[in-house]
Amino acid sequence: MYKSLPAIPLLRTRHTAASYHEIPIDLADSRSGEALVRYADFGIACESFYHRADGGNWPYGRAIAGALRDQWGRETLATKLQDANAFLRGFGAELVVYDGYRPIACQRGLWDFFMDQSRRDMPDATEEDRLDFVRTFVSDPTRFAAADPATWPVHSTGGAVDVMLRDLESGQSLDLGTRFDEMTAMAATAYFEEQLEQGAITDTDLRLLHRRLLYAAMTGAGFTNYPHEFWHYDYGDQMYVMYAGSGINAAWYGYIDSPERSA
Repeated sequence: MYKSLPAIPLLRTRHTAASYHEIPIDLADSRSGEALVRYADFGIACESFYHRADGGNWPYGRAIAGALRDQWGRETLATKLQDANAFLRGFGAELVVYDGYRPIACQRGLWDFFMDQSRRDMPDATEEDRLDFVRTFVSDPTRFAAADPATWPVHSTGGAVDVMLRDLESGQSLDLGTRFDEMTAMAATAYFEEQLEQGAITDTDLRLLHRRLLYAAMTGAGFTNYPHEFWHYDYGDQMYVMYAGSGINAAWYGYIDSPERSA
């Protein structure tokens, strides 16, 4: 069933979540005013991961302050996720959105969590080294200013989405090699491609194949992937421009206010 799936490119990049902020955002683009929509209203499965208070959202074990009850994103992203699901149905799978639009308060909560964890796990590192590590996975919200596009985290534009896969019939999560938000080298999208290249796994390894499936569905629908995180995809924001290649010089989705009161 998976034989038709192409390999994920071995994209080795120095770009991180700290690299995209100087990319311009064209707020005169007609698409910049597009509304946020609730993904569930488009038939897309969602998991309000950061809003969970039952301890089931490892590694947090609690709700993140500012997290929303529902998953939201720009309307074009919702239709693109529908396109990705149409592809996935041929493989008996579907997307689950774990995070979409993210208020600044939630972004700060995630940043603080991983900075605190880095201080525990990297006691001998310099603070700059810890910052570099955390910035690989989390955009820095500490200098956020609503009037300054160079400070806007992509999740706060509605143009970024974090997705996992589940079996369409049973609803069981598909094995993608790590848990969501497991901030290690294994989270890199092409990690298992490198393992295959090194002979450490075979080309029938389901972790490899499920990542290929997710990548094919999302890039085929027009998203770009952040190569340090197999679950993170973008459309229309600054990170999208960073990986979209030539011909796209500016993002069109900028910071937008929260669509619901956070809890």
